[in-house]
Parts: sequence; structure tokens; C-alpha cells
Amino acid sequence: MSMPDLGDSISVPSRAALQQTVATRMELGKRFAVILCDIDRFKLINYSLGREFADRVLRQVAQVLRDVLGPDASIGRWGGPEFLCVINDTGEVDTLVERLRHRIERLVILSKTSRIHITASFGVASFPQDGGGPTDLLNAVEAALYHAKGSGRNRVVRATIVQKRVLGMGAALEAALHEQRIIAAYQPIINLQTGQVVAEEALARMRLPDGRLLAAEEFIEVSQHLQLTYKIDQSVIRATLERCISSLKESAPLVHFVNISADLLRHPEAVQDLLALVTKYCETCQHQGDTRRALVLELTERELFGDSQHAREMLMDFVNVGLKLALDDFGSGYSSFQYLADLPFSFLKLEGSLVSRIQEPTVRSIIHGIQRIAEELKITTLAEGIETAETAAIIKDLGIDWAQGYLYGRASEWPALAAGHP
Repeated sequence: MSMPDLGDSISVPSRAALQQTVATRMELGKRFAVILCDIDRFKLINYSLGREFADRVLRQVAQVLRDVLGPDASIGRWGGPEFLCVINDTGEVDTLVERLRHRIERLVILSKTSRIHITASFGVASFPQDGGGPTDLLNAVEAALYHAKGSGRNRVVRATIVQKRVLGMGAALEAALHEQRIIAAYQPIINLQTGQVVAEEALARMRLPDGRLLAAEEFIEVSQHLQLTYKIDQSVIRATLERCISSLKESAPLVHFVNISADLLRHPEAVQDLLALVTKYCETCQHQGDTRRALVLELTERELFGDSQHAREMLMDFVNVGLKLALDDFGSGYSSFQYLADLPFSFLKLEGSLVSRIQEPTVRSIIHGIQRIAEELKITTLAEGIETAETAAIIKDLGIDWAQGYLYGRASEWPALAAGHP
């Protein structure tokens, strides 16, 4: 199967045709590899520079795939900015994919106002070692791509590496959950206008038997594979509720942000247990004379995408007992303002990789536009990933309300609760 004619606009061929190609290759019993290529931050390109330019990016990446992989490769659109390639495994797959990555990295595409550099992330899986059936093999290559993007983008990840990691880390994670070694670390959040700490975000950590702590990115992907993320959510939310009560003793209690996942929302019994716990803690707050809503549940658009009506219903149960909601990682993925209309979000968190590009005029315009809409909706904006004073100054000038990042402090297990200067 060759790459379909892209024409002036991009048409997405049937995924079923690509799946059939994989199944047919398996029936022949010969070694082959599948490569899943995803153009990094493509939605931002499409949003900021328009569909015509985005189509041009797709066409040029498709041409690179054809040039490097040759006429014997089966290449097709897998969906969105993703291409699936099926090639003979001659032992040179890794070299070929690295060549692809370098060729795409060197692409310079001219827009009306600037020169745009792009990158791509790759997952690679081989038959038969990474999957004995079409579904297993395609799941393996998607997991490898997910890992490549999650570990920094513009890189190649082999499915075999991910599978080994899942087995080893999975056992460690299950033991940590059983032994209550999943804890919370807290990163300060500051008010950009006053410079004071006004909130903190609870982040999951795994304490190893030797006392070392692992950051969430070390084990969260494995937890998703093993469907254990909801248990991590439960542990961190319980710890944060305890911290909420402790903070009420301070003269200026902090707002506490805690993440929840789609996995939690898929477990009604876990949601009900947490609702009962939250209700109990909210009653304690009221008994102590505090009527503020100090706990904020933050979730990404990925958690809402799909069965969004079910997610909304469960989230409203938390809102109805007094919690607030934050939409996390806005500026990545779909970035749909429809979610702001469908749920009573109090906070909008701008995704760190978007914030890191604040020097670009187009990105500044996007963030400024988001801020104006948030002001109209009376939603507090919060910029993530602030690492330099220069970035902080620009973000502040654009009117963003709050910020967090290494400039103000890393997440730690026992930071001071009192509000004040970082």
C-alpha cells in the first residue's frame, strides 16, 4: 500500500486498511517492523498557522517517509498527524528510523512570516517479538510512541524497552501501593501580582524501600498500562485532604490542587468512597469556621475526551460538595473551549511546553487570547513550567494570574504551609 495522494488537503485513509496490511504480513510469517510517526505539537501548528500550512507540513513529512523507507514500505495515515509505516525487518530498522528523525528535524518550512522547524516522535515494534497478533503489535507500537512523546519528544523508542519497563516497574508499583509508599509532594504556586505563595499542587511520588523517591513520570505510564492510576489518585487525594485540614490552622490557608485521572472516573465505587471522604473533610472545615473551598481537582482534556458526559456527571458530584475544578495542560491536545462551557471550571492551567515558547510572537498572541477569554469567564489562569525570570515577566505582562515552576520551587514532601514569598 503506497501513500495516498494528499492533494491540497489531507484525507485520512481507513485505519482498517493499515491493520489489514499488518495482518497479511503476519500470515506470511516473515519478520517485519511497524513504525508509528507523530509530528510533535502539530495541533499548535494547525491552530496558530492554519490548515493550509499544516497540510503542507504533512505533505513534506510524508515525502520524507517515502524517500527514506523506499518503495517497498507500506505507508499510510494512522490519524491526525500520525503515519504508520510497515517495512521489512532486515536488521537496519533502528538506523532507518533515526535517519527519518534527523531528516524531519532538518526540515525548514516557510510560513508567511517565519521559518518553522518541526520534529517528530517515533514508536517502533517488530514482529514477532513485540506482538504475535495485529492488535498486540499495534498496541505495542502505540505504547512506544506514547513513551517517546512523554519522555521529551523528537526521539525514537522501541516497544521492547517499554515492555521490559512495564514488567519491572509494574511489580514495584503494586508493592508500593500495597505498602502505602505512594505519597504526595507539593509544589508551590504563586500569585504573579503579589509574588506570594497562594496555592500548591500535590504530585504523586513513589517511595522506594531504600527511601529514595521516584517522580510520577517514572511510574505513571506503567500505572496506566496496568490500570492502577485510580489507586494512585486515591492515595494522593487522601494525603491532600489531610494537608487541607492542617493548612486551616495557618493565617492564610493555601488552595490545594490535586490531579484526577480518567481511570478514577471509570471506577464508580472509588469515586463514591472519595466523595464520602471529601464530604467528611468539608464538614470539618465548616466546623472550624472556614467556608472557603480549599481543594481543587485538576484534570486534562484527555480525561474529558471520549465519554465526556459520564466524566461531567461524576465531576459535578465533587463540585456539589464544594470542590473546585481546574482544566490542566491547556494549550496541548485539543484545547477546546467547549469544556469551559460544559463544566464550572475555576482555574485554567496553561501547558508548560506552550509557556516555554513565550518568546515566539504567535505563542504570545495565543496566550494573550486565552487570558482575555478567561477574564470574561472569571476563570483564574495559571502558567505551568516557569523556569526563568524572563518567562515569568512576560507571562505576568500578559495578565496571567498565577504561576508554578522550578523558578519558584520544586515539589517537596514537606514544604512550609504558610502563605508568603517563595
